Amino acid sequence: MNRQLVVAMIALLCYGATLAEEHSPNRSLADMSNDERIEIMRLATLYDSCVYTEAMTASANYSDIRHAADFALGQCHTTLMELEAGISAMGFELAYARAFSNRTRNRAARKIMPELAVRRGGG
Repeated sequence: MNRQLVVAMIALLCYGATLAEEHSPNRSLADMSNDERIEIMRLATLYDSCVYTEAMTASANYSDIRHAADFALGQCHTTLMELEAGISAMGFELAYARAFSNRTRNRAARKIMPELAVRRGGG
């Protein structure tokens, strides 16, 4: 009797695991279409443009370029969240969406600092 119960429970657990795999709400990155890639890159470009525009506008108001960059990143946070939400809405994992938005933010921060330094230096 106990053996039958154990076998039945194992069968139910395996069946449940199979159903969970078949109906996973998250898509694989390998399934990303070209249109989705283009949309993600469009959203990332919007964020980059926002950071650049805000930083250049704010550079006159700050004596330290790091403060201007920080201000720009804060002003464009909504655009960054739209990027993350767009990736999640396509059905990809939230962890991927967050990682991509973090890389996009970090790349924008690294790109804007030299731009601000050149602008401040008059070059």
